[in-house]
This record gives sequence, structure tokens and C-alpha cells, in this order.
Amino acid sequence: MKLAVLGMLSALGQAGFAKCIPRPESSSYAVETPSSDYAVETPSSDYSAVVPSSDAAPSSDYPVASPSSDYSEAAPSSDYSEVDASSDVVSSSDNSEVASSSDYSEAASSSAPEPSSPAETGAAGAYQITESQLDAAVPGGAGQGKCTDSADTSCANNKRAVAALNAAAQKYGITERSEMVAVVALMAFESGSWQYNVNLYPGRPGQGTKAMLMYDFVYAYAKQLYPSQVQDAWQSSTDTDTMNNVRALVLGDDDSFGAGFWYLTTKAAEYHNSGKLKDGDLASFQDYCTSAVGASWDSERQAVWETVNGRLV
Repeated sequence: MKLAVLGMLSALGQAGFAKCIPRPESSSYAVETPSSDYAVETPSSDYSAVVPSSDAAPSSDYPVASPSSDYSEAAPSSDYSEVDASSDVVSSSDNSEVASSSDYSEAASSSAPEPSSPAETGAAGAYQITESQLDAAVPGGAGQGKCTDSADTSCANNKRAVAALNAAAQKYGITERSEMVAVVALMAFESGSWQYNVNLYPGRPGQGTKAMLMYDFVYAYAKQLYPSQVQDAWQSSTDTDTMNNVRALVLGDDDSFGAGFWYLTTKAAEYHNSGKLKDGDLASFQDYCTSAVGASWDSERQAVWETVNGRLV
């Protein structure tokens, strides 16, 4: 009898402990397991898994998901409430841990210096969106958004976001609705509806922007925009201050919101103006996330895309 009881206790102990073991990190996204409102997972590739920089704990507007890869790891919660999914995709995302709540219900500043060398010259006919469209697409950013602390300039609402998103679409030549939807959905998911700008959990040095890029991409982005301010030797730096200082160059609204467009057009250029991101097609967005960004797929990421896709019309 004693042996049987001991065996049961041992099995229970192992089951509880397993949930605390961090999942192995894959590729560029680093993911962790947050507590409470944050759901954290193991990131995968180029975009990092991340939770931005405010010390405030995220609320509960996003359903908790796991960060992915190239994009960081903010996990939405239920701002994007379950929408009718157009496909039975099983996801495992690597996105991080931003918790939201139910802003997304039933739906199918900055101080950075002026860039010395623009990445793109801009394009006529760039896809543009309105604030009211963005309020419907990213409900967690409507009104004051998640910005409850006026001193936290890293958090943005949709009014700030729409100006930066439209400027980035112009700068990087985004003329297709499918590309705007894909980038907005990715960044809204990664940043917790624009709440975060840097990785908070586990606090990876150099990881940030609304796309939650890992440091190697942050470095490449900053080097392209501010070549005279970014030294070549910093590319392989492991010094926390150096990495965070490089990141600080691209945390202004235009650069931070522009990061997802930069990644699409420079690091995943085969998806830009090629027809690989098909309008209204969940499967092609999933392919972009898993193949180009290196993110794991899950129902929360799908719900965010479905909400954005259904509202940016």
C-alpha cells in the first residue's frame, strides 16, 4: 500500500514539474514561460520572442500565446477573441507573453534620431489605413489603448500607431493589402496591441521594436538606418549596454512600427510583391510566419490575423 501511495505522489510531482520546465529555444525567437497574465513559450527563429520594456505587468487583453521566432514572444490573450477560423491549423507559436483580454471579440514619439540613410525611397500608391479601421482591427489599441502610465512612452495607442504604420507602408513600398494585414497582425501580436517595445521576459538584451526583433536583426536594422552611429564591431557584441543602446536607436514610433515592414522587404523579400502573401488567405500568412519569420503557429496568432484581415478593408 505504501509503495502504491508513493508511486502516485511521484507521478503527480512529475506532472506538476513538467509545466515548469522551459521549452527548448529554437532559432531567433527566445521564449520563456511567463506567469499569470503572461503566457510564455519558446521562440523560434528570426524575430525574437519578447515582451517589451515596461515594467508593468501586461493586462489581460490578449489571450496568452507563445512567442514565436523571428518575431518575438508577446502572447496575445483575448483581445482577439475567437473568430471563425478559416482553417484547422494547429499552432504552437513562439510568441511571447503579453496578456490581453477580450478586446478582439467576434471578429472573422519617439525620440530616435533622424535616419541618415533611408532604407527605402517610398512608393506611390502605398496601402494606407485609417484610425477607425485600426481601432476595429486592433481593439486593444483603441482609445488610450493599454497605456495607463503616461510616463511610459514605449506604449502606443492606435492614433499613434496608424501614422507610423502608414509612413512605413509608404517608405517600404507596401501596396498590397495582404502585406499590410500580415505585418500589422504580426506586430500587434508580438507587442500586445502596441503595449511593448522591448523584451521584458526574460529581458533579452537588444531585443525589441513592435516586431520584437532579436538583436542580430535589430543591429542590421539600426545599421541600415543610422550607419554613422552603429559600429561594425557591435554586430557580435554580447555586452548588455551596447546591445540595448543599439536597440534604443530604433525604438521611436516610425522605426519601431516600421520594423515589421523592413523585415518583410529585406529579410523575407521573396514574400514582398510576389503573390506569396495572398489577400485574405490564412494559409499564406501561416507560411510566412513559420517559413519566413520562423514563428510557431497557434490559434491565438490565427485569431489576431483573422481580426485584422476582417477589419482592414
